[in-house]
Amino acid sequence: MRIPPRRASFPFLIILCLTLLVPALIGALALPASADIAANGKVVIVLDAGHGGIDGGTAVGTLVEEEINLRLAKYLRAVLEGDDRFEVYLTREEDVYLNFFERTSVAREHNADLLLSLHCNSSPEADANGCLAIVSVVPKFRADTLAGKILDNISASVPIRRGRVDTEEDTGDELGIYYWSEERQWDMPGAYELGQKSDYYSINTWSCRFGIPSVILEHGYLSNANDDAVLADDASLWAIAAAEGRAIIDYYTGHEHVFGEVETDFPSNCVIHGTASARCSICGAKSGTVDLPETPDNHWWRYLAHTPPTCTEEGYMRAICQIERTFARQVDEIHADIVEEVLPPLGHSYEVVEEVPAGHGQDGRLHKRCTVCGDEIDEVFPGEPHEYAVFEEIEPQCTAEGRRTERCTVCGDVRAETIPALGHDYAVTEHVDPTYEDDGYEILTCTRCGDEKTEVLSVCPHEFDTAEVPPTCTEPGRRTMTCRLCGYVKIEELPPPGHSYETQMEVSPTCVEDGFYRGKCTVCGAVTSERIPALGHHLIPDPDGGGSVCTICGAKVRDESTKEVPPLKNPLILVILGLVAAQLAAVVVILIRSRAEAKKKRRYH
Repeated sequence: MRIPPRRASFPFLIILCLTLLVPALIGALALPASADIAANGKVVIVLDAGHGGIDGGTAVGTLVEEEINLRLAKYLRAVLEGDDRFEVYLTREEDVYLNFFERTSVAREHNADLLLSLHCNSSPEADANGCLAIVSVVPKFRADTLAGKILDNISASVPIRRGRVDTEEDTGDELGIYYWSEERQWDMPGAYELGQKSDYYSINTWSCRFGIPSVILEHGYLSNANDDAVLADDASLWAIAAAEGRAIIDYYTGHEHVFGEVETDFPSNCVIHGTASARCSICGAKSGTVDLPETPDNHWWRYLAHTPPTCTEEGYMRAICQIERTFARQVDEIHADIVEEVLPPLGHSYEVVEEVPAGHGQDGRLHKRCTVCGDEIDEVFPGEPHEYAVFEEIEPQCTAEGRRTERCTVCGDVRAETIPALGHDYAVTEHVDPTYEDDGYEILTCTRCGDEKTEVLSVCPHEFDTAEVPPTCTEPGRRTMTCRLCGYVKIEELPPPGHSYETQMEVSPTCVEDGFYRGKCTVCGAVTSERIPALGHHLIPDPDGGGSVCTICGAKVRDESTKEVPPLKNPLILVILGLVAAQLAAVVVILIRSRAEAKKKRRYH
């Protein structure tokens, strides 16, 4: 179902213009010209609007994910193209289905610095919410910092919770776990010796194959009422695009680029040629990309049966080329044939790793190691031997080592030999047998130095039967062990594991209202609840003037300093009125005293 169009209001048009122009103006004013990429021009961003065609993605009510993804991609392109340091391409411009090879091939063909795949999330749990990002598990192509900046900007611009930056490894198919090869930049099922696992999500996997960092962005949950309302609002989609654009522009242009040596982006193989670039050590932007020579014989075998040859023994392989087989799923003209071959012995390939010349008291030696199997051999050349004579000897004791020192009578070379300690020679000098109730003992004395030790002869070689009272969430349990031979009892306390809460209700806080959490223990049913403090307003100057506006909820706060002061609250007027009142009071007092004096005079006259 299509999303119904919304009529653009005048305020919305103003916001739209500001959304598109302000990031570009700020970037142009705030960044020095030297921040531009020097060698290969512009930063290339490929935006992948997820799903499309026969694959519409998540659908909730009138919202269809593939449509939201495409609108976000077009809005974000408009924001990034406002900065002339960027080139932006879309994997699709309309409602069509593309496989992962076709999507990432757009990034490969345009030598992209980043592939950003745009999506919306969904969950059977209505309270699941927030934006999140998924980056590659391969360290060379992880974009954690950029993904975190994008999530921060989204949650600061629209009321969608900031989720985590995550990765997910591939669990493989029937052949085993997938691994990634640094040498060939390819995933190979079951090749544990490669030492690096591959990605679960195909966008990340194919991006790694083509040497391009990628980020999958889940902008929110269409299954959540709050996220759904935000993603249904066109102005909010523009705000999200502007937020993502600011993060990308700042990430790639907010510093002086430091380009290293030209290194392989992805190697050539039997199907495609690779490329090599110099990359910025801070943001990974490419510079000076060149094509690598084609290597039609550079296969990556997936063994159906394999006995590796050694230096001395034959091997065998029955295999299919993993690269050809993978590309054959994407393009019809490539066909992968099974190869069967006896592999001849490799033969040793020795190299000298250490050379010691012959001399007085020292044989000459060539130490060699096979570069294939690691086999090591020594070729020895005899030298003139030392003529040693003992000049000091310390006899060993029971617990102290001895030492013998010899000196060559020809050259004076000294060698020392440690003589191991003799150890105690114990003999039993006293013996008491154990009784039914008491242990026995033996006293042993060293025949050389007289050292003594006592060994207890236990009354019972305990054989325990165990009974347990398991712990609850809050109360300890108990393990009781009883010897079946003598009845001895040993008790151990089992600590309580604590509650394991499962969320029953979670209400996110707003700017002015507290949130709420309630959980129930899945083991004992105990209930816990807590109140989550309100977030508080995130205020910026109100573009309409006269105060501030909250970027999260839109509430406006007036600036008290701009209000007109009522006349009666003006300090000057209040002072004048006070003086007038004081004068009037003085006149009244004088009149009262005058009348009182007049009455007194009449009384006496």
